[in-house]
Amino acid sequence: MPAAALPPRPAPSSLPALAGWTGLDLLFGAGLVFATVFLLGLALGLAQRLGFDPGPPLAALGGLPARFIPLSLIGTALAGTVLYALHRRRLPAPGKGPRGARLLLASLLLALGLQALAVALASLGEAIGLSTTGSNVPLIRLAFEEAPLLTAFAVLVLAPVGEELVFRRVLLERFARAGRGLLGLLVTACVFALVHEPLPAGRGLPAWGLTLGTYLLMGLGFGLFYLRTRRVDAAILAHALLNALGLALVLAA
Repeated sequence: MPAAALPPRPAPSSLPALAGWTGLDLLFGAGLVFATVFLLGLALGLAQRLGFDPGPPLAALGGLPARFIPLSLIGTALAGTVLYALHRRRLPAPGKGPRGARLLLASLLLALGLQALAVALASLGEAIGLSTTGSNVPLIRLAFEEAPLLTAFAVLVLAPVGEELVFRRVLLERFARAGRGLLGLLVTACVFALVHEPLPAGRGLPAWGLTLGTYLLMGLGFGLFYLRTRRVDAAILAHALLNALGLALVLAA
């Protein structure tokens, strides 16, 4: 039987097995991201020594230039691609969700809905004196000023592809095939939020919690969309559209 026709292997069903494999995948993915970030940092440092001007250094990045932000998102895309390749034989075929114009419309409606929720939470935060602005927003704004095309490509393509392959196609799919889709939805949404906002960054726990809540809703939205369609391209498209809306609001502010 050819390899392409092999049925997907059974997913682990016990909670310890699910937790173990999920933890291993997250550690492996994080290792790839950090290795890529380290190598890109070395490359930028070497470029500066050779006379290339990669932009003014930022204290928040330990002296690295702003364009390091979009370059580091290569690590996210790499981690998602490698994890997907490693688990490809274990994954079932994509679902038969909406296609063409229907897919675009469904993705756009999800992106608009999630962006509206994010704006509502931001307005609520301002009303009670809490900031819900992500700690990466100022860095993305500066990166866009330094390298607009590269930053736009990283935010609109690299980040959605890498994150959706990891969180939805690999991790959430594992839980869903084990009959624990709701648990997987909650776990992947929580990890998704913590990846985007891991620390309070000096804003206090209430502001951090509200920011985490924003990313948690996004993770839940993408996860539900994936479970409904069982197609990672649908989640990637919705994620890219949401990032496009968010980037437009960041640049317009």
